[in-house]
Amino acid sequence: MNKPARVLSIDGGGIRGIIPCMILKELEGRAQRPISDLFDLIVGTSSGGIISLGLSLPGERGMPKYDAKSLATFFEREGRNIFHVPVWKRVESAWNLLDEKYPEKGLEEVLSRYFGESRLKDALRPVMVPAYETESRSPWFFRSERARVSPNFDFPMKDVARAIMATPTYFPPKKLESGGDYHSLIDGCVFGNNPGMCAYVEARKMYPERDGFIFVSLGSGKLTRRIPHEDARDWGLAQWAHPLLNVMFDGQGDVVDHQLRELLQFSGKRKRYFRFQTRLDNGNDDMDDSRARNIHALKKEAKEMIDSHSEDLDLLSELLVER
Repeated sequence: MNKPARVLSIDGGGIRGIIPCMILKELEGRAQRPISDLFDLIVGTSSGGIISLGLSLPGERGMPKYDAKSLATFFEREGRNIFHVPVWKRVESAWNLLDEKYPEKGLEEVLSRYFGESRLKDALRPVMVPAYETESRSPWFFRSERARVSPNFDFPMKDVARAIMATPTYFPPKKLESGGDYHSLIDGCVFGNNPGMCAYVEARKMYPERDGFIFVSLGSGKLTRRIPHEDARDWGLAQWAHPLLNVMFDGQGDVVDHQLRELLQFSGKRKRYFRFQTRLDNGNDDMDDSRARNIHALKKEAKEMIDSHSEDLDLLSELLVER
């Protein structure tokens, strides 16, 4: 009998990507293997896509260049460079009312340093990251397996990462040339901030002969901050812009989690679906709060979740290394 396909899905969340990184760091430690050895398909949206690409980025001697600990450090150290608003930008954008909040320069410099000249086809493990094409008005998926066979879909990883980080109101779209045409791309969070169902469908296509799935879904923090009725009832477009994104991401994530639980929770008597998510009772749910105190709070909440789900992590590590 064929072994189950091992699938990893990582939510978007901006700076909150440090939370899934810490879970993956714990999993690497318990399994004593890099994440790229533990999964057959890795899918991530926005910051989850950065993690997916980073964990599959080739380094020396066929090993990944980054482990999960390194990527946690990426969010901790580079957040202030990515989410930096110069004074001129605040004035030019009328404090984010007339233009995106952040210039792309800081983000692109960071991505260039981390991903270098590697291309999507170079990924050590099959990777898929979603984006949205603004001119055709349709979902767009970067797939490493497609990049291997079609040069028109093989983009530099740094450009893929830039496109999937183009969250509306935060960063401008990314224009990518392809086969004499171009694509205008923004963050896939607009339709799949929790990309679990996208990952499920992709895995079914890639591994039809496998005996089911071991499916791991990582959240970036459950929103708990209230939106009081007394405030929201008088909000217009400007006031709703950022809160609405968070509401969309949070609601969509819960729906996908419910769907996957119905489909995958158990195979026979064995648990096959693992969702790791924490409540943001202390950490700020803003995607761009890179202040040291918020990073500390996010790490603390991730650690508490890891401690409370230790048995699940032990079971999962055993399942992933079974061959």
